[in-house]
Amino acid sequence: MFSFEKKVLILALLFWTSLAVLPRLSEGAAFEALKAGFGSISGNQAPLWIAKEARLFEKQGLEVELVYIPGGPRALMALLGGSIQFLNYSAIPTMTAALRGADSVILGSSINRPDHSLIVKPGIRSVQELRGKTIGLSSLGSLTDILLTGALKLNGLSEREVKIVAVGGLAERVGALQVGRIDGAMLLGAQMLAATKLGFKELINFSKLPFEVSLSALISARSFAVKQPEITFKFLRAWAEGIFIFKSNRELSLGVLRKYTRIEDRELLEDSYNRDRDLIELEPLPSLSAVKSMLGILAHS
Repeated sequence: MFSFEKKVLILALLFWTSLAVLPRLSEGAAFEALKAGFGSISGNQAPLWIAKEARLFEKQGLEVELVYIPGGPRALMALLGGSIQFLNYSAIPTMTAALRGADSVILGSSINRPDHSLIVKPGIRSVQELRGKTIGLSSLGSLTDILLTGALKLNGLSEREVKIVAVGGLAERVGALQVGRIDGAMLLGAQMLAATKLGFKELINFSKLPFEVSLSALISARSFAVKQPEITFKFLRAWAEGIFIFKSNRELSLGVLRKYTRIEDRELLEDSYNRDRDLIELEPLPSLSAVKSMLGILAHS
């Protein structure tokens, strides 16, 4: 059984060997301009950010503009409408759309289990006490909505017994908790840790529930991937190298996390990095078992 360090070394050797046989972008050649969306300000998006900041896209001959689009349905609409060519987000909205005939496809997945927590006011001691309370999440129909609905059902509650509201991004949800607009929020990463530091408590840890989901998938329009296989492959390669760097270069990764999350607290950044480093897989392949689990979640949502 290889240690983590040996796995990193082997993958690095394979990666750089494969680069050597690829045609290089000739000097002065034009870069292919693309837009890629990401759906949350959390560490699970870090490999995409690293691909941008470390100029990994440029190494592949791509000029990529990153666009923050909170909420799965909205982000997927941007992808299917052609405003962006790639999207880094949960696979659940993509699967929902694909089942309805949409032109969306999952190219890869770096995390195949949920990392969310339901963070609530200190006075809420059990899931049963959520009746009549207001819970904030990214957007209705998003991954956070589907996960919350599933968790409520596991605990004998209906989503109709809880007021679920769309608040926006992770920072907005923490802010809504602080001002008392909501009683609980679906959070993850550094924002979840920040909320607990402010005195709020974790009521549900979704990683401990019987859910397996593609939390951080790379998604494209099927028609784009078919028509532009070389561009698609180059984007995947830059993203995969971003994953390798995130798992092997702590300081560079912490710097990128600081820039995109705008969190200066070193302890929060370290905790977020350690958590996501364990979650993110070196081989970002779609998981068949995760697909089956997500189909089950969708069937009961």
